[in-house]
Amino acid sequence: MDSSESKLRRRRQPKSADRPADAADAPKLEPAAAKVPITFDTADRIIALVLTVLALFTRLYQIGRRPVVTWDETYFGRFGAHYINGTLYSDLHPTLAKMLIGLGEYLSGHNGTFTYASGSVYPDYVNYVFQRSFVAVIGALIVPFAYRTCRFLGFGRPAATMAAAFVLFDNALCVMSRFILLDPILFCFTAMSLLGYSGFAGHQHQPFSAAWWRWLVFTGVSLGCVISSKWIGAFSVSLVGLCTVEELANMYRGGMSVRAQLKHWGARIICLICLPLLVYLLSFQLHFMLLNRRGTGDYKMPSQFQALQRNNIIAHQPHDVAVGSQITLRSHMPGVGLIHANATNRFPDNADELVAAGMPGKQANNWWQVALGMPTKGNDTPPIRFIADGDYIRLLHVGTKRFLRAGSAKPHSQNWDWRMVAAGNTSASSVRDFWRVRIIDDVSPRPNGQVYAVTTRFQLINRSGCILTATTARLPRWGRGISELICAKDNRTVGEGTIWNVEQVKDQRFKNANYRKLVKRRLLRDTIWLNREMARSNNALVPDSDRYKITESDAWSWPFLIYPMRMGAWKDDSIKYYEIGNPVLWWASALCCCVVYPLQLIYLVLQHRRGTLRWTGDEFRQFWNASKVLWGGWVLHYIPFFLFGRVLYLHHYLPALYFGLLLLAFEIQCVVRWYLPERTMWPVAIAAVAIAGYVFVLFLPFTFGWDRPAKELTHLQWLSTWNIFYDRHLAL
Repeated sequence: MDSSESKLRRRRQPKSADRPADAADAPKLEPAAAKVPITFDTADRIIALVLTVLALFTRLYQIGRRPVVTWDETYFGRFGAHYINGTLYSDLHPTLAKMLIGLGEYLSGHNGTFTYASGSVYPDYVNYVFQRSFVAVIGALIVPFAYRTCRFLGFGRPAATMAAAFVLFDNALCVMSRFILLDPILFCFTAMSLLGYSGFAGHQHQPFSAAWWRWLVFTGVSLGCVISSKWIGAFSVSLVGLCTVEELANMYRGGMSVRAQLKHWGARIICLICLPLLVYLLSFQLHFMLLNRRGTGDYKMPSQFQALQRNNIIAHQPHDVAVGSQITLRSHMPGVGLIHANATNRFPDNADELVAAGMPGKQANNWWQVALGMPTKGNDTPPIRFIADGDYIRLLHVGTKRFLRAGSAKPHSQNWDWRMVAAGNTSASSVRDFWRVRIIDDVSPRPNGQVYAVTTRFQLINRSGCILTATTARLPRWGRGISELICAKDNRTVGEGTIWNVEQVKDQRFKNANYRKLVKRRLLRDTIWLNREMARSNNALVPDSDRYKITESDAWSWPFLIYPMRMGAWKDDSIKYYEIGNPVLWWASALCCCVVYPLQLIYLVLQHRRGTLRWTGDEFRQFWNASKVLWGGWVLHYIPFFLFGRVLYLHHYLPALYFGLLLLAFEIQCVVRWYLPERTMWPVAIAAVAIAGYVFVLFLPFTFGWDRPAKELTHLQWLSTWNIFYDRHLAL
């Protein structure tokens, strides 16, 4: 046993005379550690090395056995390829983890042409084994990280080894690390964040030393990496933030000088707020630099961003706009897109009016011709009349020959403004077809005062007094689910929904402009815009309660492993992978997190308030400092999912499971230290690891792949809800 544990056993206990009488015969209680061990000696390095080798073996063994694009490899493999071919794409996750997948594909020699179609066989020119292995190695790092973290939190070597082995022998963490997915990278950065904060907390007695700064910076970088991989990383940020608030509050209550407190505040603001934000911004900067060609995600970005993309059609068009020009109009509210109308999309209460709404993509029915009194018959009618601030114009839909009009009926989503329609024709117009242009600003170096393509932001105010406004509301099925546009009666607002710009222009009277001289990249604007689009995509993933999906599950079921998930085809001759955790570890950690630790904490608090707690203040603080991070991490990574309205999967629980497994080892260590002889710690740890390892091996067919009929594994169906062979909702 290491020196810290020996010191713990030798610590002088309070005399019975100093304790309340009813506590004299209470069981011996000791904190997790007398002093957090800072050193990482040879024995620790050997243990960490062995754990790392085992982690690599379990993650890499037969990793290429299934030569087929499996589960979400179809998305993340394809996204990684975009960083090689440089074409912009759209997705609901941040960029860092996907760029790392792209790096793995680049190192494997991939040329970026394979599309990763679901279920397709990997061609010879795609080294999918290397690509999976690259991600698996990153995912394997959580095992040695777990060991180092536990040592910083005061675990003895047996308990730290046990905790890392629990992470090693969980089948779900293992199988998720064997494919081209974001999750192994998320696990790694989550574990890094916990390791960083634990290392920083372990050096609190050396404030502003080199080691203190090193671990603080490491924590900030790790937090930036985890939230730049998936937004679930915000839970890790919250954990560190709450712990930091507690630290600063203790400094205030402890009578630290104001100057010293300000130094601590400044260091944490810089490293734990500014540094993660910088990492997050830099990941998007690199994302935009690598994806500099026109791609499938262009349509979701602002016009000025698109104009700087290579091969983008917006970069090869005129800058001038005049009466007679054909244009498309983009809203400055993310997710709305371009003003759209078509002959088949009509209001159910008035079939003569076409729906005018926001369409995210580029389509032929997005084009409108600028007209004044009556529309011109071509683009060659002299003289050229540009559109100035205050001019009245009409917009004639090119496909249907109807004008953009402020309707006389109420919108679908509310009852106080006007709906937007396409109505009338070239021989029958209305006063509600006329729109006054109110220019907001222009970013180009050309003279202001007129409307230009891409660079001019403006509003359109109807002759009746209302203002053309985009909304977040979606039309129902008869409106094809696209964004509803309204004409708002309050025309004094300058909200983003009321601001528009010309995105594309067709006019043979003008030459194409060089947009690289007219617009510039704006990292903050583009990052905020893209993040709002990502949020919209996330919110759109709403589960269908009327449809059973074999991959989905609810958050309440996760800790108890009620509904494992099939990760691919389940035919007799297919190689089958099953996302199922180690049942013993999941159920034990669930019991620990949901019942044991909360009751234990309540008991200790009550004992403290009654004055019967046999621990000193420092001893309880040592127990609290270790357990709060682990249980708090589990709570913060799990409970918020009950508030989510989006589709949920079992793997969303895995970051919380990481904290739960470490807490399980912590509680086992506490029980042994409180009630058993010192020499039993290693035997207990070995026994716990042996049980976890046995169950891990028992379920290995689902982790390494099973190529025989699933009915041969029915003996592993411990719960009736496990669809190993029979799924009551499906006919196999």
